[in-house]
Amino acid sequence: MDSKMDLKDICPIKLNHEFDDYRMLMRSILMKSLYDSQIKALSHYKGMHKSNYFNECWTMKFGFSEGVYGLILSEVKNGEAIFVLYYFSSCSENLLDNNSLFEAMVASKEGYREKIRNFSSYKELFNNFIIAKIYVKVENEGIFLSLRTKLKDRIYSKDGVVIDGKQVIKEGEIDKNFPSFRASLAFVNFMHLAISGIYESDFNSLKIYKKDGEAICYSNSLELNTKKDIFSSEFHINMLYGKSDKDYLLNEGGFKVLKNSSCLYKFLINLKNESKNLALSAQKDRANFFIITGFLGSGKTKFLQNFIEHETAQNRFTGVIQNEIGKIGLDGQLLDANYATVEIDEGCVCCSMAGQIKMAVAKLNEKNPDTILLETTGVANPFNLLSELNEIKDVVNLCSIVTVVDGANFLSEYKRSKIVLEQVKAADVILLNKIDLITSTEKNKILQILTKNNRCAEIFGTINSELNPNYLLYNQSQTSYIASIMIEGKMHATHLNEGIVSFKKDLSDSIDKEKFINYIKQLPENFLRIKGVISFENDKAQYVFQFVNSRFDITLFDREKRCDNFLVFIGRNIDEDFYFPQEFYKISYY
Repeated sequence: MDSKMDLKDICPIKLNHEFDDYRMLMRSILMKSLYDSQIKALSHYKGMHKSNYFNECWTMKFGFSEGVYGLILSEVKNGEAIFVLYYFSSCSENLLDNNSLFEAMVASKEGYREKIRNFSSYKELFNNFIIAKIYVKVENEGIFLSLRTKLKDRIYSKDGVVIDGKQVIKEGEIDKNFPSFRASLAFVNFMHLAISGIYESDFNSLKIYKKDGEAICYSNSLELNTKKDIFSSEFHINMLYGKSDKDYLLNEGGFKVLKNSSCLYKFLINLKNESKNLALSAQKDRANFFIITGFLGSGKTKFLQNFIEHETAQNRFTGVIQNEIGKIGLDGQLLDANYATVEIDEGCVCCSMAGQIKMAVAKLNEKNPDTILLETTGVANPFNLLSELNEIKDVVNLCSIVTVVDGANFLSEYKRSKIVLEQVKAADVILLNKIDLITSTEKNKILQILTKNNRCAEIFGTINSELNPNYLLYNQSQTSYIASIMIEGKMHATHLNEGIVSFKKDLSDSIDKEKFINYIKQLPENFLRIKGVISFENDKAQYVFQFVNSRFDITLFDREKRCDNFLVFIGRNIDEDFYFPQEFYKISYY
């Protein structure tokens, strides 16, 4: 168990607010946190390196990402230190696509990783890759900490960029679109935990300021201009620890106080409370916990299958909690891999069944899984689950809320269902799935809508829900609390509010395939989703039937053990007594 740190342990001499004093303070925080298991566990702090060059800088790794963070003390003004925070993307991570063309070229050159350790000595690193500034001031018995960053660091090319005769950036298009705010959070979490360890219960105040920002636009003649850009909003997150005679949280010109700052405040308080709980309990490996959500037919089950196959190949065991709004779940039967499952099929987990999550997790933990995936029903609102997560946060590692978006149907469905956008707003990670079925114009339009509704989530374009699970560890579900400060309104709509219901039909052992397909093609548009297992005349095989918004496919159900044939219908304001051909029904004998 770690003992409480004191400011004198971090900074044994009197701090005179000089350059060397603040550099020593930060160096001490970075180094001594390496020996604090609570800080390391909660911040995923993996370690640091101090350069030995004349302009001292530090590099750090956090478990959320593949890249490397850099930090250097820039200057001290009026007793206040200004540190510059960098993020050097790894060549193997998707985040590099958001860097500028120049930064991507620097990252691709030989020796890039080795140079990062002493980035202050290389102009191409020192003058680029900046994501934030960190202001620190120590006075009397208090510390003031301020993160100053942009939601996204965006740069446009006025004339476009041509390399070796090839147009790599079109005229007026974006060159850099880096999520600086989100990338900075890992370091803010770390600093909050470290300083909270010094001023144990005195996390006194937090305020968040925001103002409209500007993006940079450059021309081929190197002329620089700025233009208003809603995604370039500037944020100041100001935090005060301990006691202070002055209020350093005062507003600055042009900034407005965000009324929903309490969401981030709650997030940071929860981190600190979790640190205390961690100190009181024995250290034990806990399963990583992911919530998988997405509207009907978006590709959630395929994502689960891909995830489980990847984990199995790494000799890791996965537990699955599956939920359907009908009385029978098909998805558990479709997963063909080594995993344990608990099914909740009596209602929607985000409505009437939320209390069963804790019991399902406890049941799966008996099998010691490395990962637990909760697949919600396609009409679940994940915001209704956030309060339930507090019940399991001590027995699992809450990692990410993953939302799978159906690219083929999103543009029509999001206008009809509030839940579609609720699932987007709650996400830490968004999979824009089925990008092979949409045009580039449709994809860009969808991305604009996704970004407008969730400016903190990482977005991946996928085909067949293919995504390496390692990317998910970069995002923790706590960021959903932070995402909520970016959006307005109450977000608790459910499928019941939209008249979405489901029911099951038992099928005959063999039906006429042509008649069945003709019947399906004539269904009205309020039938949103149909799935099940089916057999056809003169064919011994069983097939999986999947229907989403008038599109359907029939694939071989490749299992030795047969199951009963059935279909689950999900739709908006549909009646269970709708016309269903008698010849399709299973015949019952009494």
